Amino acid sequence: MKLVTAIVLFIAALFASQYTYAQCDTTAHYAGNYLGSSFVSDGQSYRALIYDDQIAEFTTTFYGDQTYRIVAFSGMEKEQIIFSVYDENDRELFSNENYQNSPYWDFEIESTIDCRIEAKLDPVKQKSGCAVLLIGFER
Repeated sequence: MKLVTAIVLFIAALFASQYTYAQCDTTAHYAGNYLGSSFVSDGQSYRALIYDDQIAEFTTTFYGDQTYRIVAFSGMEKEQIIFSVYDENDRELFSNENYQNSPYWDFEIESTIDCRIEAKLDPVKQKSGCAVLLIGFER
């Protein structure tokens, strides 16, 4: 009996994980629309499942003399993700929370810098979901 229960739970978990990945794929597709035709993806898709007050953390390097766009998206409604960009000294460089949770931010980098990007859900708009960040550079 325990073996049957374990098998059923395993199969249920397998289907749930497949649904979650499909949800993130759909979210990433919609996020890609915000890159537009003037920005090219860096080839990475930063994804995390977030619940309640969890914070997803991503690291990246921005290279000098480039214009970038960061897109943050979760679900069909925009402005559900709050994201902040920090330099290697933990100084906040930008937060979309100061701009009504704008789904993207364009910025120019003068010299190469390693950054940390934190993303969390706006608790007023969404309790859980797949957070997707895309980074593109100007053509």
